[in-house]
Amino acid sequence: MHIMNLSIGICDDDKLVLDNEKKLVHDILNEKNIKHTIKTFNSSNELLNDEGVYDILFMDIEMKDLNGLQAAAKIRRASSDCLIFFVTNHEIYLDDAFNQHAYRYWIKPLDRHKVTYGIESALKELEDTRSFITVTVSSEKVRIFTKNIIYVYAQDKRMHIITIKGTVTTYDTYKSIYEQLKVCEQFFESHRSYCVNFEYISDYEKDKIFCDYKNKRHEVYLSRRKQDEFRKKLVKWIGEK
Repeated sequence: MHIMNLSIGICDDDKLVLDNEKKLVHDILNEKNIKHTIKTFNSSNELLNDEGVYDILFMDIEMKDLNGLQAAAKIRRASSDCLIFFVTNHEIYLDDAFNQHAYRYWIKPLDRHKVTYGIESALKELEDTRSFITVTVSSEKVRIFTKNIIYVYAQDKRMHIITIKGTVTTYDTYKSIYEQLKVCEQFFESHRSYCVNFEYISDYEKDKIFCDYKNKRHEVYLSRRKQDEFRKKLVKWIGEK
């Protein structure tokens, strides 16, 4: 059972190192049959300007303009649960790296056995600390982190799970997915076939809820009989947050 499409970013201003790290991580994840996407960056500024959401980052420290530690501090403010692997030529940054909650601190060149063990530990950490739902996609059971789900809805005998990383479609029933989501306080059933995450709600009207994520707006149905309950729970949610 795997996380749905693990997202990995690798940042290093040395192209040869960048290519080698990408190949190494890609090979290890393929051996473990873990679906993944890897995006590479030649500088910290390029990474910070990217709109991607990453579960794991491999970050060089010594780079021009903005070093990896400074970039990590900015990333931490936007995504506190991203696991950061610092990769560097020197040990002198060790204390500073752990001040940025480094998940691992490795000296170049990377050792395959060490990276394999580190990725295995990271996967376990992600699954242990994040709430997730389990769905069937192409006959395979996969896990989707609830924090990444904007909303879900049923249409044409299929469930569409809208996440910050894209849409996941499954033939699992709405009931089976809603049963997993209703135990999470941030989800609200706005319609008999819609369930929305309070975390992404930006506004609402009489019969619509608007969810925003990175300049993209989603409209979610709000049934008449749910309107009062929705307003009460939204006020409660905002007050608690």
